[in-house]
Amino acid sequence: MKYLLLIFIATLVINCAKEKDTIAEMNADDYTIEWVTINYDSVEGLNKNYELVELFIPKDKSKDTLYNQTQLYVNGSLSKKHSQYYDIDVTATNKKHIYLAKIKVYSEYSKLMTDQHNERKISIFYMNYYKDSLWFQIKDFEDTNVFEIEFENHHNDRFTGRITEGVYRDTIVNDKEMLNARITKMILTNKKMISSSFIEKDSILERQKFSAKELIRN
Repeated sequence: MKYLLLIFIATLVINCAKEKDTIAEMNADDYTIEWVTINYDSVEGLNKNYELVELFIPKDKSKDTLYNQTQLYVNGSLSKKHSQYYDIDVTATNKKHIYLAKIKVYSEYSKLMTDQHNERKISIFYMNYYKDSLWFQIKDFEDTNVFEIEFENHHNDRFTGRITEGVYRDTIVNDKEMLNARITKMILTNKKMISSSFIEKDSILERQKFSAKELIRN
């Protein structure tokens, strides 16, 4: 029994090491994902007005910690209008190495009434992990909060992506017709660690710096 146990442990260690060295897990520990609570109550322990913030903490300590998802609670209730977050569920399909990611996004403009003067476009940029290579794909959507993405991963069920929400509204400023545009981004994943692939060199995401004293939203 002792030898069987040793063989099992050795096999488990080897399998874990093999997965860590795969394309899917290579550099996956660039950022560790953690949630923190920012308390806005004037009375300690009230726990009615606060914000949950998802942080990307870099392994390289010379880099900034960034925030991604936010959930604002006012008087104990989640304010979806002033939050930006997502739900994700990844399941295997009956096709080899193919997984289905079901994603639901919540943002300030999730319930925007769109028409010829108000437009909302969504793009999801995601990664396929083949045996020895990576391949990026993008899918475009309009005016929806629910998405289904089939992706390929030959190593595990890791999903890595980035969602871009663009809202374009006609407005009038000083009697001049103008276009009001706002673009937001979030990293999407079903894991607790992630590589820097979709984060670094992105002008919007890199501005989402987190300070222990306050959220810096540039």
